[in-house]
Amino acid sequence: MTGRRSRGHFAGKQFASYLRFGFIATYAVVMARKSRISAAIVHLMGQGGRHAWTLDELQIGLAVGDGAPDFSTVFRAAEKLAADGSVRKLLLEDGRARFELAAAHHDHLLCARCHELVPIPCVIAQGDFAALERETGAAITDHHLVLNGLCRECRSAADAERVVR
Repeated sequence: MTGRRSRGHFAGKQFASYLRFGFIATYAVVMARKSRISAAIVHLMGQGGRHAWTLDELQIGLAVGDGAPDFSTVFRAAEKLAADGSVRKLLLEDGRARFELAAAHHDHLLCARCHELVPIPCVIAQGDFAALERETGAAITDHHLVLNGLCRECRSAADAERVVR
């Protein structure tokens, strides 16, 4: 076998090198993409178009730019952001998770008409927690309250509809 390399040699040192460095390069590209998608999600959420986003809404919002990510990429990035504490994941009765930027504590109103999740000031005073703890013997560490009703826009539209009738 003069002048030719055997397959065994390529499969040995060169192939192992290719696997190691090829994997590292591929991994770096994948990680850069994930970081780019996570950064794009935080940027999109910070623009103020809405308060809380479903995964579908995030995917649609991200599809405006080049290289729209698929649903699973958006899901993984949003879950990682939630695990890192950059965003808060809210699970509602309709079964659809919403994601919001991590901020000072507040409660929410879920509009029965447009299904928008609207931030509202916390309605439970700190002293009320102490009273609940004394009464129940429980230790309250956090709470998440979602009121059901109509947001400002839907309430105005409903009032206008009543006037027309």
